[in-house]
Order: sequence, then C-alpha cells, then structure tokens
Amino acid sequence: MLKVHFTDADLAKVTIAEDADPMWELLMSSYRMRRPEGEPFFGKWRRGSRAAVAGSGRLLMSAVPPYGYCPDFLTPPGARSIADGVLAVLATPERKVAADIAELAAQGTRVPPWLRGVAEGEQRELHRLGTALHGYYRQCVAPDWASVRHAVARERARLRANLDRGGPQLLLSTVHPDVTWIPPVLRVRFPVDQELHLDGRGLRLVPSFFAHGMPTTCKDPGLPPVLVCSISNPRIDSDAEPGAALAALLGHTRARVLVTIAAGRCNTSELASRAGTSLATASQHASVLRSSGLITSARVGKAQVHEVTPLGQGVIRAS
Repeated sequence: MLKVHFTDADLAKVTIAEDADPMWELLMSSYRMRRPEGEPFFGKWRRGSRAAVAGSGRLLMSAVPPYGYCPDFLTPPGARSIADGVLAVLATPERKVAADIAELAAQGTRVPPWLRGVAEGEQRELHRLGTALHGYYRQCVAPDWASVRHAVARERARLRANLDRGGPQLLLSTVHPDVTWIPPVLRVRFPVDQELHLDGRGLRLVPSFFAHGMPTTCKDPGLPPVLVCSISNPRIDSDAEPGAALAALLGHTRARVLVTIAAGRCNTSELASRAGTSLATASQHASVLRSSGLITSARVGKAQVHEVTPLGQGVIRAS
C-alpha cells in the first residue's frame, strides 16, 4: 500500500494536471503494449502498435521492465510536449540518472549495456535514449494523441467539478476506486509498501489515458509529489462509431449514443454534443438504454449522468 501523508498546507495545494502528460502517457503505453490487462480498451491499439514498434521502441523497452520499478527520471514533471519532456530527461543531473539506474538494478532488473553507458554519462548512449523516446512516441502515441487529450480532458473536468463542489476532501475521496481518503492520509492500493510525506509541497493528480488499474507515483520521495491515475473507459476516437452489427441491433443513432457513453461517463448535454444529436434525442435514447440495462443514470446536482454497465460493454464487444 502507498500512504500519502497530508498536512493542512498540502490540502490547499492539491492540483490537477492541465493536460495529458506526454511522458507519463509514453511510459504507461509501453506497459499496455506488453501487459494483457485492459484488452477491451487497448486491444486494438496494442495490436496495431506492436506492429509499428521499431528498433528505437525496443531499445526503450529494454530500459522499462513491464512490471516493477521504472527509472524516475524518464517521467520529468510537467512536460507540455514530447520535445519538452525529452529535453528534461536529457538534462537530468548525472547523479540522479545514475542513482535511478542503480535502483533499477537493485530491483533485480537486468540493465542492458547501453543503459549502463547512460548511467556512466556517455553522451552517445544518452543521445540514443532521446532518439528512442522520440521514435516510440511518434510511432505509438502521437497517432492517437488527440483521443488521449480528449479522454484526459473529460476526466479532468470530472475531478475539477468535484473539487469545485466539495473542495480537496471530496476530490481526494473520488479520485480513483483504488484510493481511500481517511484524513490526513491518502491510502492507495499499490504493489509495494511506500510512504510519501508531502511536507507542504501539495500533490499533483495526473489522469492518464494509458494507465490501467492501480495508481502509481515516483519512488524518489524528493521529487515533486505526483499521483498518476487511470481513467474510466478510455477509448480511441475511431472506436466511438458503432459497428455495423451493433447499429443493426439498436439502430445507428441509439448505438452511437451507447458507444459514446461507453467512451466516458457524461451528462445528457455532453452526450448530445459528443454523439451529434439534439438534447431531446439523446435523452430519449438514454432512457431506452437505461430501461434495457445497458447504461445507468444518476442525478449529480441538476444533471443526469450516464455510465455504461457491464452488460452494455458486453453488447458492444460482442457486436
């Protein structure tokens, strides 16, 4: 379990990332590439991206094991673009790079010769790392970056609404299913026991499209505190159109409404906008889908918020 210890000053400094973080998305996507979890959401992307991975991507993955510790310096804080992120990685102090790679070895991961060269400050190997980061991002993340940003923006809006409605206490209580807020400690389901004392620095919440399952953070407690959390129902935008079988079963508009809700929980106004229908049409189709057990709807303030059910997900996958 990860325990994040807050002070009153930390509660006032809880922030939400302004946009999708390219370095965390790059890292999380490398996990999705090699792990079996999340097949309904990432299966199509995984199969297509595996075919696109070139030598630079394979080089990068030799530095990032599919499970366990990843060198912290590969996810520098606050990168706004892949260019900014890679520059920050390459500008990491040599002592920090060497310490992170030593930690990787201490965790039992075989450190390839080129990465040992990075730890020893060899500029040629550091340049290879930068090229690998750029190459993998270009091949496997950039083609779907618009979808990634759109999904993260939806999750950010949800978190922001909870923060505005109930302050940091409500935000921390609803940030993720694997997180429990019992003041002053945030308890996070985690593969190892880890303590993080914020000591007045606050906490930055980073919703991640390619994250899946339990949240994660950096191992080094001296880094700016961050908690990276998966979002519900991540979908590439090209998946937002229903297949022919689903459209034949439900009708094209109702099928599109169902797939739109499956792409991310939304209120009726958001549903109408995303599905390209009128508010009345979206409401009517949501009512039918709810009666059929394919979605659930709950009142949040003045809005009706819709979410797909396991049955609804099953109908989409089977069609």
